[in-house]
Amino acid sequence: MKSEVFNLNVFTNVASRDPSHCLAQHAVRSFFDVFGKDSRHRIVTRIFIDPNPNPDMFEPWVATIRDGLPDIPFELVQTNGMLDGFARSLEVCEGDYAMQLEHDFVFVKSRIHHSLDRMVDEMRTRGIDYLRFNKRRNRPAAFDLGLEPAGDADFPLCRISGRSNNPHILDIARYREVVLPLLKGPDGRSVGLEGGLCRYVGGGYIYGPYGHGRTVGHLDGRRLRFSDGIRRRLYLLGETLSRRSQRSQTNL
Repeated sequence: MKSEVFNLNVFTNVASRDPSHCLAQHAVRSFFDVFGKDSRHRIVTRIFIDPNPNPDMFEPWVATIRDGLPDIPFELVQTNGMLDGFARSLEVCEGDYAMQLEHDFVFVKSRIHHSLDRMVDEMRTRGIDYLRFNKRRNRPAAFDLGLEPAGDADFPLCRISGRSNNPHILDIARYREVVLPLLKGPDGRSVGLEGGLCRYVGGGYIYGPYGHGRTVGHLDGRRLRFSDGIRRRLYLLGETLSRRSQRSQTNL
């Protein structure tokens, strides 16, 4: 039996009146496709879901998630927004480390060359409390204006000057000690999970060497960005074709 726990925390909301727009199940499955095999960790999955802005569609939205994850057990936690869900995830985690994953991100398997176990071991050895997977090439941009190579040839990283809420692994003890009191305090909303938080905890690390291609894709759950919309449609088409192929092989 696997005794060491790793938490997968996924954050979503009922963003549309159409349950087919739900993406959380794809984020969960993407994580398991990349990190779930041959790990020493027992992965505990929770999906934190805010019913707003369409609370009357909460149950159909949840049904879509369950239908998409028939083989992956998870706990559903109803929240009052992203900040509330993030704080509650820190409170309930059983493991030492957790993946914080927004619902509309999927991993690029071909660019992730280390196992979950190796990443956790490296974070523990190097004293890293935040390891993010980049949605763009590892070069200075946005919250990563201060970006420089770190790690070594065997486990390359980049040190960054800021933090964002894009997919990342965090050190639960560190976040409970420093970040959780900030989020639950009177100025929690102004601190937030990205720019404001950096004033208190500084930067962190991103996976991969300088110039490494993006390791996650953004499927844009709000359906605002044209390029991300193309990525979403292509990804979902690939998922549909893959499931059809698997069913065909099963029926042979």
